[in-house]
Amino acid sequence: MRVLMLTHNMAGLGGSFQRAWSIARGLAGWGVEVTLLASRRSPGLHRIASDVSGIQVIEMGDLFPERLRHGGLSPMDVAGRLGFVRSHGYDLVHGFDHRPAVSLPALAARRRWGIRYVADWADLWGKGGIAGERRGPPGWLLAQMDDGWERHVHAAADAATVISSYLEARVLELGVPPDRVCRVAVGSNTDIIRPRAKDEMRRKYGVPLEAKVLVHTGFAPYDRGMLMETLKHLAVSEPAALLLLTGGESIPVTTAVEQAGLGGMVRGFGVVPYEDLGEILACGDVMLLPLRDRPLNVARFPNRFGDYLAAGRPIATNRTGDVGEVVERERVGIVAPAEPRAFAEAILRLLDDPRLCEAMGRRARALAETRYSWHALVEPLHRLYQLLVGTAPRRAQE
Repeated sequence: MRVLMLTHNMAGLGGSFQRAWSIARGLAGWGVEVTLLASRRSPGLHRIASDVSGIQVIEMGDLFPERLRHGGLSPMDVAGRLGFVRSHGYDLVHGFDHRPAVSLPALAARRRWGIRYVADWADLWGKGGIAGERRGPPGWLLAQMDDGWERHVHAAADAATVISSYLEARVLELGVPPDRVCRVAVGSNTDIIRPRAKDEMRRKYGVPLEAKVLVHTGFAPYDRGMLMETLKHLAVSEPAALLLLTGGESIPVTTAVEQAGLGGMVRGFGVVPYEDLGEILACGDVMLLPLRDRPLNVARFPNRFGDYLAAGRPIATNRTGDVGEVVERERVGIVAPAEPRAFAEAILRLLDDPRLCEAMGRRARALAETRYSWHALVEPLHRLYQLLVGTAPRRAQE
C-alpha cells in the first residue's frame, strides 16, 4: 500500500511534522510505503527529497516567507502539492490538520481522482483552542478561517484519526461514522531515544552532577506562563533545581526567567536535532509537561510525552486531558492540579525520592517499548487503511 502524508509544518520542525513522520515510521513496520510532504525549511525553487530515518520526505519549491510556509498557508506550496498528488499514484492520502497546504491537495485527490482521504486532528484550532491565542485583526481573521475550515475538512474526509478522546467526540459530532474514526495517541521512537547514563550525559553537556534537573521540551507556547510561575515556587524550596529547555520555547522562556531574576535556574539549548534529544533528556531527573486546564490542552496530547517515556524518566504533569490519565494509570510519573504552587510541590516530591523516580522511569521505558510504541499504536490505523482502500467515497455531511 502506498500512502501520501501531508503536513503543514516545515520539514523537521513542529508537532505536526513530528507526528506524521512518527506515524509513518510505525506504519513502515506493517508494510506501508509512505511519502511525507512537508513545507520547505528555507526558500527555494527546486524540490528537495531526503530520507529521514527510512521515510521519504519531500519539500516543494517555495519562495514565500517562513511564517506562511510553516503555517501551511503558502499558495506556492499548495500549487506544488496539487501537481505532485496528480502526477503520482497513491492508494490513500493522510493529511495532518486542516491548513490549506494539507487539506486542499487532499480534498482535490478525493474529489477529482477518487483517492481516499484520512484527516488527522491533533490540535483544537478553532473556538476554545488556538484561535483564542490570536491577536490583532489578521489573527482574528485567521482564527475565523481555522474555526470553520477545521470542522469542514474533518467532516468532508473519508475517515479521521484523532489524538485524544476530546477530539474523538468532536469528530463523531460532525457525522463521521465510528468505524471510520481511529484514535492514535502519542507513541515513542525507542530506537532513536534510549535511556542513557545520567552522569555521563551531564558531563558531556556541562550539567552539574549534584543538581536536581528538570527537562522541558517542545515548540508550543501555550503554557509558558504556568511554567514560569512554577519555577518561582521551585526556586524558593529547592535552590539546587535546574531546568533544561529544548525546542522553540527555550529562548523565550530563558529570556523571561532571566528578567525575573531566576536566570541561574535555566539552560536553553534551542532546537536540538531529534537524534540528539535523548542525550538532553538523560541529564534530567524529572520531565515536565505542564498543561493548564482549558479546552486547548484537553484536546492535545503533546509529542514530548512519547519522548519522555522512551528516555526512561518520570513525568510531572497535570490532571488535564488524556495525558494525566495515562501518567496516573500507568504509574510513570506524578499528576498534580493545574496550579503552579501545587505543581511545584508535586515536582519536589519526585525530586526528593530518587528510588521512586527510578522505578517510574523503568515503567516508562517498558511502556514505550510495548503499548506506546508507534508500531503498536498504528496497528488499528493500518486496519483502517485496509478498510478504506477499494471502498467507495464516504458521503460527507457538507
